[in-house]
Amino acid sequence: MKLFKTHRNNIILLATLFALTLISCSSDDPIKNRNSAIKKLYSEGVVKIAAANSFSINTAQMWEGLELARDKIERENLCPAKIELQKIDDGGDPISGINKAHEIASQNGVSVVIGHAFSDITLPCSLIYQYYGILTMNFISTADNLTARNNPILFSNIPNDEEFGRNLANVFAAKGFKNIIIYYMDNNPGVSMSNSLELYCNKQGINIVNRESFDMSIQSVEIDRTIKRWKNNFIFDAVFVTGRMPTIYDIITIIRNNEIECPIIGSDSFDDPVLASMLTLSENDKVYAISNYNPKCETKEFKEFFDNFVAKYGKEPDQEALQAYDALIVIAKAIAEADSALPEDIAQVLRGKMYSEAAGPYVFTETGAISGRKLTPKVFRDGEFVNLE
Repeated sequence: MKLFKTHRNNIILLATLFALTLISCSSDDPIKNRNSAIKKLYSEGVVKIAAANSFSINTAQMWEGLELARDKIERENLCPAKIELQKIDDGGDPISGINKAHEIASQNGVSVVIGHAFSDITLPCSLIYQYYGILTMNFISTADNLTARNNPILFSNIPNDEEFGRNLANVFAAKGFKNIIIYYMDNNPGVSMSNSLELYCNKQGINIVNRESFDMSIQSVEIDRTIKRWKNNFIFDAVFVTGRMPTIYDIITIIRNNEIECPIIGSDSFDDPVLASMLTLSENDKVYAISNYNPKCETKEFKEFFDNFVAKYGKEPDQEALQAYDALIVIAKAIAEADSALPEDIAQVLRGKMYSEAAGPYVFTETGAISGRKLTPKVFRDGEFVNLE
């Protein structure tokens, strides 16, 4: 059983550290330079914020959520300066993401980065942003070690893998699933989520009968070979899968093609309108997800967000829209309270303060993680993921 993706992760880490070493040998104090540029822009009534995501391959609605938040900020004068959003496509790959992080950092006026969509990109890029003195608001990546690093200017606006693992195990227990297969993408978030799930399954007396990983570049024939081996060698009543689209859909399809009809469960990556649109009605009540997005939320903050999103875009928001919306709103409020766009001043305001926003009430802890956010179990039914009753 391969637990860590050593070769690729080492290349990414070495590339990041090498780049930072070159910078430290050739530059003045990057934080001092940045703070000077940020102060000048703020005095002119401008705050620069970069939005980094895999826009070319990720169809989720982060950008729409940010635009909607900026509308609210300007309409209600929540921020004393005009927010300039810069859209950055990280290419969906850690190496490309590192290059884009350096592009962002080369602009001294950028105060905050909201991003990235994938944990294996967020992790190395956050080191670059920390070196350059840019506040990172991780809006959707769940990796535990993002906030475990004690980066004083990094905040995570979503529960981490430990919380997702605990909630997933609760769903397994509630549904009476006793023998589980874990099949995970061999990257940092895949390992982290699987470790957490296994820990909490053990506490609930749920057996992990098999756990194995797959590479991002895996082909359908390899998936099929693995699933045939499960069928011939294990007794199981549910499968947990981590990964990205379209691989998630491929795995579900191949499981069914092998006449395995047990429930398939994922975390927030399953709560994707694209996946829901691809599943057939034969999957009703057989595909589950744990999500940070509750479309049935009854708070006035959520209803305002939801109604305004539908009015502006003519469609319902997804979890990235919600997370990005909240991220920009709380940043704007922190800038206003600090009367400063300096990352350390924003961070001081954010830490320990209660926010009641569209995604629900939550507090940023000393490490930049959040507490108080509830996760929502969902099940696929009639073309969409709905709250599990």
